[in-house]
Amino acid sequence: MLNRKTALAWILVVCLALAGCGAQTPTDAASQSEDISAEHTESNPSSAEESLFDTAEAAEPSPEESLSDPEPELTAPQDVVIPDPELTVEEVAAMEAGSVLPQERLPQELDDFFYAEALSDSVFQRMNGTSYRDGCPVSPEELRYVRVLHRGFDGETHIGELVCNKSIAEDVVSIFRQLYEADYPIEKMLLVDEYGGDDELSMEDNNTSCFNYRPVSGTSTLSRHAYGLALDINPLYNPYITSHGFEPANAGDYVDRSKDTPYQITSEDACYRLMDERGFAWGGWWHNVKDYQHFEK
Repeated sequence: MLNRKTALAWILVVCLALAGCGAQTPTDAASQSEDISAEHTESNPSSAEESLFDTAEAAEPSPEESLSDPEPELTAPQDVVIPDPELTVEEVAAMEAGSVLPQERLPQELDDFFYAEALSDSVFQRMNGTSYRDGCPVSPEELRYVRVLHRGFDGETHIGELVCNKSIAEDVVSIFRQLYEADYPIEKMLLVDEYGGDDELSMEDNNTSCFNYRPVSGTSTLSRHAYGLALDINPLYNPYITSHGFEPANAGDYVDRSKDTPYQITSEDACYRLMDERGFAWGGWWHNVKDYQHFEK
């Protein structure tokens, strides 16, 4: 049996041991708290998501705040200018002679706008009984309808037309193509039928023309125009002058060739030069009369 002192000693040892097992340091306590928190998160994953959702909701403005925000500025769209398409040969062919073509719609290549073709039924109907009448020395098959572009006195591009003999059609097309390139001014170029076949009216209106079944003025001799082998260019400014007077009747201001008048054809003129190169004789060189508008083959 233990004595009293020995028993007290054993009791003290047991108490100290038990006290050592139950004590925790501050570090141990924090670690234990983190472990518990982690365990709680793993066991309740929605709690973390709910926390983030709550934060996002808190950042969104209230309806009142949204209404008070300024409206964003709306920028008006800039006007886009789409250019008109280039003119086609078919479009121009459908237009009346004398029409003005918009420069911005003309294509770079214009050769197809200068051509000669056999007389169509519609063209011959315009001529028949007017510039073309019974007794004409050439048949309709020997004539060609010519369509070209020319620079008007207004500086614009006009559609021109005339009828000529098929033997000179290629020359005529080429000459007017080059005159257009040179910006040579020709005021009008319509079939003489637009004037009822009256050469005087056509000249008074400064109309450039070719075929017209008629005699030389004041004679019974057929003019070269009756064969479609002569052209009159800007006739008002380049009159036909004889010892008895001049034609057209309104060309008085342009009879004196020593004056510096506009649109005057001279031997230095581009029209004269091109006609001469193609073998056309100029009426300005004639002796008994002077026909400054006239070129014939």
